[in-house]
Amino acid sequence: MYLMIIVLRIRLERQIEVKQLRPYQEAAEKSLFKYIFENKGNPLVVAPVAAGKSLMIAEFIRKVHEQWPRTRIVMLTHVKELLVQNSEELLAQYPDVDMGFYCSGLNENKLHNDVTFASIQSVYNKLGDFNRLPQIIIIDECHLISHNSETQYRRFINNVLELNPNCRVIGYTGTPFRSDTGRLDDGHNKLFDDIAYEIGMDYMIEQGFWAKPVCPHIATQMDVSGVKVAAGDYVAGQLERAVNKEEITEPCVKEMIEHGKNRRKWLAFTVGVKHADDVTEALVAAGVDARCVHSKMSDEHNKQALKDHRDGKFKALVNVAKLTTGYNDPEIDMLVFMRPTRSPVLYIQTVGRGVRPVYAAGYDLTTQEGRLEAIANSIKPDCMVLDFGGVVAELGAIDTVSIKKKYTGEKKEGEKGEALLKICPSCGVECAASQRYCYSCSYCFIDLNAEAAQKAIVSMDNEPEWLNILQSYSIKHLKKDSYPSMKITYVTMQTAVSEWICFEHHNFDPEDNKRYAWNKAVAWHKLRLPDTPCPTSVDEALEITYPTPSRIQVRLEGKFYRILDYEFGRPDDQVDLLEEDYIPF
Repeated sequence: MYLMIIVLRIRLERQIEVKQLRPYQEAAEKSLFKYIFENKGNPLVVAPVAAGKSLMIAEFIRKVHEQWPRTRIVMLTHVKELLVQNSEELLAQYPDVDMGFYCSGLNENKLHNDVTFASIQSVYNKLGDFNRLPQIIIIDECHLISHNSETQYRRFINNVLELNPNCRVIGYTGTPFRSDTGRLDDGHNKLFDDIAYEIGMDYMIEQGFWAKPVCPHIATQMDVSGVKVAAGDYVAGQLERAVNKEEITEPCVKEMIEHGKNRRKWLAFTVGVKHADDVTEALVAAGVDARCVHSKMSDEHNKQALKDHRDGKFKALVNVAKLTTGYNDPEIDMLVFMRPTRSPVLYIQTVGRGVRPVYAAGYDLTTQEGRLEAIANSIKPDCMVLDFGGVVAELGAIDTVSIKKKYTGEKKEGEKGEALLKICPSCGVECAASQRYCYSCSYCFIDLNAEAAQKAIVSMDNEPEWLNILQSYSIKHLKKDSYPSMKITYVTMQTAVSEWICFEHHNFDPEDNKRYAWNKAVAWHKLRLPDTPCPTSVDEALEITYPTPSRIQVRLEGKFYRILDYEFGRPDDQVDLLEEDYIPF
C-alpha cells in the first residue's frame, strides 16, 4: 500500500547522517522565508544543477512544519525520478514527516498526507480528492510551467488559488526562463513574481561545487543554415535531416575518439531516434563500446543501459531527449553536442549533465581550497564538451546565457509598420534596428569580440583585456521598485562600458544580498578617494569630482563587458587620445 514509502524508509535506515546545508543553501533558505514574510507574491529560487535543490526543498518543508505543524504542502514535478529523489532527501532530513505519493508511475494515489509528492500528469484534475486544500505548492523544474492557463500545471494551480487565494507557489529551477514566453517572472499571465535567491554558475565553479566545463577546438561543425525555427528552437524533423548524414557523423566520431581517449564516460545528445541509432552504430563500427537510449527502446533496455553505463560497463551513451534532466552520474566527463539548439534552457540542462564533481579522498571539502584540490586530483578534473552543433557559438558562455523578453507586437509577413528600435546601452537613445553605431554617443552595437567569446563555454575563460579610456560621464540611474544608483560610462575606441555604483544600499541589513552592493560602492569610492568619507546618496556622489581611470581591464561576459580592474595615471607608452595633435589615421 505504501510500497514506495516503505522502500524509502529502508534506504533511510542505511543513511544515518543528516546533511548540513552549504553556506549558499542557508542563504537561499533565509532569503526564501524573508520573501514569503515580506511579500505576497510567488517566489523563485534559481539554483543550477548540483546545487542541491532536493536538500533545499527538504529543509524548507522541515522548517515550515517546525513552526506550523501539519501545513498542507504539495510538491509537484513532471517525472517520477525527481519525486523519488526529492522524497528520499526529505525522509533523510525529516524522518517523522507524514508523506505520500500521487503518481501513476509509482502506483501510488495518496492525497491525505501533510506532504504529497505528485506528478502533475496524475494530479492535475484531482483537486476534489484532497482532504485539505494545499497551503504551499512547491514545483521542481518549474521552467516547464507555461504562461498558458490551459496547461496541466496552470489548471491545477489556478483551481487551488480559486479556492485558497492564500496558497503560496514556490518554484525551483536552474533556468528561470522559457524560450517561448521569456522570463518566468515577467509577462502577461505570469505565475511567479520575483526571484527570492539566485545561485550563480560562476560561483559554483569558483567554489569547487562544479567540475569546470572545457570546450576544445573541433574541426567538424554541423550546418543548420536552412533549418527553420519554431517556438524558440530548430524544427526537429528538418534538423535531423540536416545533420544525420554519414559525411557529418563519420568525422564527428573520429574527433570523439581523438578527444575522448582519456575520458571515462561519454554522453552524447542527438536530434532524433534514427540519428541516435546511426551515431551509435558508427561508434560501435569504430571500435567504441556504445549503446543508445530513446523512446523507441523498451523501458527494460533503457533502464539496463543507464545502469550499465553508471557502473562503467561501456563508454559511450547516446540519447534523444531522455537525459537532459533527472539523470545524475557525477563520473560523466565528456559531453557530445550532436544536437544543435537555440534553446538556452536545453543548453544549460545539457551542460548540467557533466558538471557534477568527483572529489578525491583525503581533502577538506568544507573549504574552497579543499574542494578545488579534490576535483583537480580526482578521476574527473573537468568535463569536456565537444560542440559539433555550434551551441556555444550560438548562445555564448554557459554562465551568461539569458533570454530576451518575448516580443508580442511583431508584424505579420507583408504587413507594413514602423521599423523596430533598439536602445543604446551606453546613452539610452533609441536607434534603428539596422544601425551599427549610436549616432548620439558612437556606441558600437557590433560585438567585436564575438569570435573569441564563442570559444569559451564559461565566461571566466574569456581573456581579460585593457581598454584605453577616451572619456567618462556619470548620471543618476533610476529603476522601478529599486533604489537609484550612479551609472558611470567609460567611452573607449572599441565600445562603451558601464558600471552601476549603489551608494544608497547602505541601509540594508548586513545579511541581505544587497549589502554586497554597498560594500562594492565603498571599495569603489576608497580606490579613488581613500581619505574622503563615502557618500550615502547618488546626489551626493554626483557632486564629487572622481578621478577618471586611464584604462580599465574588462572581460566579455555574454554580450556585455565586466570591469575587473582600473589603472589611474598615464603609462609612459600610452598616447593621449584626447590631445588635439593626435591623429589616429
